Parts: sequence; structure tokens; C-alpha cells
Amino acid sequence: MTSLHRLDVLILGGGAAGLWLLDDLHRQGYSAALAEASTLGSGQTIASQGIIHGGLKYALNGKGGSAARAIRDMPLRWRRSLAGEVEPDLSRTRRRAEYCCIWAAPGMRSKIGLLGASLGLAVKPIALNKETRPALLRDWKGQVLRLGEQVIEPGSFLQVLADRHLKRILRVDGTQGVDIKASPTGEIREVALRCPGGKEMLVQPDQVVLAAGEGNSRIRNRLGLPVEHIQRRPLQMVMLRGDLPTMNGHCIRNASPWLTITSTQDHADRMVWQIGGQVAEDTARSTASIAINRAREDLNHALPSLDLSTIQFSTYLAERAEGTSSGRRPDRPTTFVDGNVITVWPTKLALVPMLSDMIQEDLKPPADHPPFQGQENWPTASVAIPPWEMESSWTNAH
Repeated sequence: MTSLHRLDVLILGGGAAGLWLLDDLHRQGYSAALAEASTLGSGQTIASQGIIHGGLKYALNGKGGSAARAIRDMPLRWRRSLAGEVEPDLSRTRRRAEYCCIWAAPGMRSKIGLLGASLGLAVKPIALNKETRPALLRDWKGQVLRLGEQVIEPGSFLQVLADRHLKRILRVDGTQGVDIKASPTGEIREVALRCPGGKEMLVQPDQVVLAAGEGNSRIRNRLGLPVEHIQRRPLQMVMLRGDLPTMNGHCIRNASPWLTITSTQDHADRMVWQIGGQVAEDTARSTASIAINRAREDLNHALPSLDLSTIQFSTYLAERAEGTSSGRRPDRPTTFVDGNVITVWPTKLALVPMLSDMIQEDLKPPADHPPFQGQENWPTASVAIPPWEMESSWTNAH
């Protein structure tokens, strides 16, 4: 027999936004569950660099406004959660770094951008002397600043949140494992869930949150809801692997982040760098070899003492799905409300707590539904494997 469950909120999508929201709602007395068709964080979260941004981009170009003010508060909010001082308690999350460094490529505009960062950020960057700089920047002729942006391991963050809600996170059998029954206006009445083993569950949610990133368009199409204000922005991230030092930071050029570098270790204890920034955007639709060559050239300028002779390179594609009402790149979280369906995009990892606050403002108070305790023998979703463990086409041909 198919079991029936009444819920205040059903969340579709188990990335950073869905898991953070599930935790918030459960603590506030909502009967809530999350359904994931793949692995937790697959797509945007696991592919991210894990930087808790604090508005560097706005400070560099002198732009203020509500979006800049909002993101300025995010690093402190995350830092308190990561320290276990506030909920959600993320103290078991592995941190790649407690701060990032920033330095400017040669040129007056780059130096002006670095000055803007010093003046415009909520937590002022601290100048590092030669002894306290990262090894690769010891002999850099310009300023090197310490920026209070923590860098987390995305997979560890996802696992910490998931461990708090194993019974409420439901693995479904791909996209075909979710059968939505809706009214002609797109109001969701019932959702039939099927797990990979064939077991079924019928859910009657009062409200549904679509937090599936790229999958939001597909679900909205099935509901007959408009999708013209949903956009995708592809990125091609470059990875380095080998005898590399730890490095987490931004190189600034012409008042914008040019190279963003984060580092971690793979299963064989090899150092891995992820390279984002302008190179990831400019080579999004290029071949991997073009992206690698561009990254090598940029690194030679940004970190001239870096020896790349024994380093292996690879790339991976990351698709950013965003909601926008203007057609331009959004700078803050986006939500669309259609009846009892709320479609959401955090835009940046750092903005996930803000997005959860925005969603809760649109939700009705919890009804008198019993807490959702899962279903016996229903599988939970596992955390996605990071791209440097998945990619097999590493090359050291220079």
C-alpha cells in the first residue's frame, strides 16, 4: 500500500539552499521533507569553490545598494554557524581556509580596485607583511591583503546538514520518481514519490519549494508555469593537481576578480586547485585545452614564482541556474511565488541563509500536521562526489 503523508512544506532539490531551508523549517516546527532525484549538491553546490563571499565584487567597482549591504553581513553569519554559536550548527564542517588573500595585477586600475576593497568592505582587509603572506606571494611587489572570507569544503558542509535530517531526506528514482498532480493554475495538490527500489509514497503538501537549481525549469514546465525569467550561465572551471602549496584568494585586475583560487586535497592527499573568475567565464564554451592554456598564461602573470612544470591540469563544466526578473545577472537571491509553489535560487553559496529567510517570509505558518518521520526502509540521498574525484582526463602535456 502507498503511504500518505500530510506536510506543511515539501522541498524538491537537495543542494545548499534546500538543505539549509529544511533545517530552518524543522527547528521552527514545520512538518517538512526534502526529495532529491540524484545526489545532494550535485550541480552547483558541489562544483562551487566554497568561498563565503562578503561583497568583494561590489567594493572593487564602488557599487553599493541593497544587494551589497545584504551580502556584507553573510560572512559573519556563516562564521557564527561554523563556530557552533548559532543554528544551524556547522561546526563539524571542514574548512579549507579561515581567510582569503587578495592582490592586484600590475596596472593603475587594478591598484584602485584593491584600494576600493580596503575601503568598501564591512570587515576591512588587513595588509600582510612579507613573513605572513602565502609563500607564492612573498616577493610580490604590490600589496597583499588578508580578507575575512572563510573557505569551506562544500561536500563536508552538505554532509553536516544531511546528517541532521536523514529521515527527512528522500532519495527518489530520478526525475521519473516525482509525479506531481496539480490544478490547471499550477497549484500542487499531491506529489507521488518513488524510490529506486520501487517503494512509493504519496505526499499532500500545503506548500512546495522548488530548490532544484537547473531542474527548476523542468518542474515549472510540467506545472505550466512561465520559465522566461530563468537563465543559465555556464562556467568552465580549471583544476590543477600536484606539488602545489595551499592557496585561497583573489587576484584583481581592472577592478574585478580576475583569478579566484581555492585549494583542497583529493583522496590520494594530492593538492588540488580550483581556478575560477574571469577565465571560467571567458572559456565557458571553449575546449578544455583552450581553457587550460588561458589559465596557465594568467597564472604566470598572477603568480610568477609558481612552477607548473610537473602540474597536471583538467577542467569541469559548471552550470549556474539563476532566476532574474530583469534579464541581467542577479546579485541577490531570487524567489518566484505561484500559488502554493515557491521557486528559489540562492545565486551564491554565501547568500543561502538570506534565501532561507526570504522563503520563510512567503510561507504560511505551520499547520497541525504531525512531524514527518520518514518511511521505513526508504533510502536517503548521499552527498555528491566533487569534480576533482570524478574527472579522469588529467593532462600534464604543456
